[in-house]
Amino acid sequence: MKENVCKMEPSAGQRSTELRSTNSRLENKQHKQEEKVLAKRAAEELEQSEARFRTMFETSAVGIGIMGLDRKVIEANPALCQMYGYTCEELVGQTSALVTHPDDMPRAIQYLQDLLAGKFDYYTDERRYIRKNGEVFWAQITMSMVKDSHGNPLYIVGMLTDITEKKRTLNDLRRSQARFQAVFENAAVGIAVMGLDRQPIAINPVTEKIIGYSLEDLKGVNPRDLAIPEDRNLDNEMFPELIAGKQNSCVMERRYRRKNGEIFWARINYSLVRDPDGNPDYLVGMIEDIDDQKRASERLAAQEAEHRQILEQRITERTEELNQANEMLQQKATQEAVSAERTRLARDLHDAVTQTLFSATLIADVLSDIWEMNEAEGKRRLGELRQLTRGALAEMRTLLVELRPNALVEVPLPTLLRQLSEALTGRARIDIQFSFEGERVLPPDVQVAFYRIAQEALNNVVKHSGASQAAVMLHLGEQVRLGITDNGAGFNLEKVTADHLGLKIMCERSDAIGAKFNLYSEPGEGTQVTVTWKDKE
Repeated sequence: MKENVCKMEPSAGQRSTELRSTNSRLENKQHKQEEKVLAKRAAEELEQSEARFRTMFETSAVGIGIMGLDRKVIEANPALCQMYGYTCEELVGQTSALVTHPDDMPRAIQYLQDLLAGKFDYYTDERRYIRKNGEVFWAQITMSMVKDSHGNPLYIVGMLTDITEKKRTLNDLRRSQARFQAVFENAAVGIAVMGLDRQPIAINPVTEKIIGYSLEDLKGVNPRDLAIPEDRNLDNEMFPELIAGKQNSCVMERRYRRKNGEIFWARINYSLVRDPDGNPDYLVGMIEDIDDQKRASERLAAQEAEHRQILEQRITERTEELNQANEMLQQKATQEAVSAERTRLARDLHDAVTQTLFSATLIADVLSDIWEMNEAEGKRRLGELRQLTRGALAEMRTLLVELRPNALVEVPLPTLLRQLSEALTGRARIDIQFSFEGERVLPPDVQVAFYRIAQEALNNVVKHSGASQAAVMLHLGEQVRLGITDNGAGFNLEKVTADHLGLKIMCERSDAIGAKFNLYSEPGEGTQVTVTWKDKE
């Protein structure tokens, strides 16, 4: 008996349910596979990111440190260790107090507290740190808070750059600018900073006072146009070379017109300032009011010319009078020696006294003007005038002695030598000091010989030695000694030729009275003449 089995076909609803279940299982399986792929990719990217961070951390030239929320160092890169002078092991576990400068610590703590409190995610500051060896340096820092995916703080990353040299350069620049500003504001001359087109950028108060214009007045104005038309072209050659960099400065004197219309003389000094590459950058101009000085110089020159003409006329007249006197003396003289002597005296009077008085008159005429402008220079000129008049008086007395030959034996030898010294001091402007000791009346021939030897020796000092100082010393006693020294060029005695008549005459005069004549000189050591005489009785 066959058994009939009836198979029930699933309904449409059952088939739909089974299909959805199958799809769901497939989707879950696929989602898990995608999650595994994404997790693997994320792990790879994290590993790559950590590798990149580690490379940057280890090789960066910037100091990098990682701190926990307790402010203790977790890790420090080599650049940071080198900056502080500590090893990584020495830094780990330490707080920033180890290296932060005490004066900057309060600010550093406040910034860190604000960072931890979430007031900001990072901050930048400049502060001082102390290396392990005690050296202080400046650094620019950036402290950043690192948070997890939920925004919770994890740790702090600090980055440091050593800016000590930059700070020093900036401080030097500020000091330099402060010095320039102080000079600019307080200088006694006018100073202006200008572009290469001469347009003023800044002017100091003295400039405003000199020209009468403010910086606002000078906008769009070329300072060259302030000069009077006749003087504007004085810098046509110099200024183009200056702004082209061929010269560093140029100086000129010309006349300007103030805002109120006054014309004045000024000295202008333009200096070129170059950029770091050496190219012309801008100009610094200095202006000095020299109107009074210029006017005084012009008046002085005119007065000197006038006085020179008058004095030359007087000299001519006096020379003519002296020549006439000489002619009369020559007519009356019976010997050629007397006639020659008179002529020499006339020449000495003209060359010495007149020229000295001429110089003294020049100084006297301008002394009041000089004194008003410069009291110190006036005092110096007054001293010079005093020396000239004393020299002229001594020269005149000396010439009077020469005119009366008997005076050489009537006047005491110290008086004669003092007059001679003062006369040559006034005439040659050489400081000749005279001193003597003792008292004695000398035989006429001995006194005349000593005087003539001193005269010849001092003339040699004036004409040949190039000395600035000389001394005449006389000792009157049982032994009479005359010494004349100078600080001149000196000479080699072995190279003295026979045509040096002055030395020969001095030796002959010494021999004539039985005196001992001694001469010492070395190149560069001056000259010393000594005459010693002792009465044979």
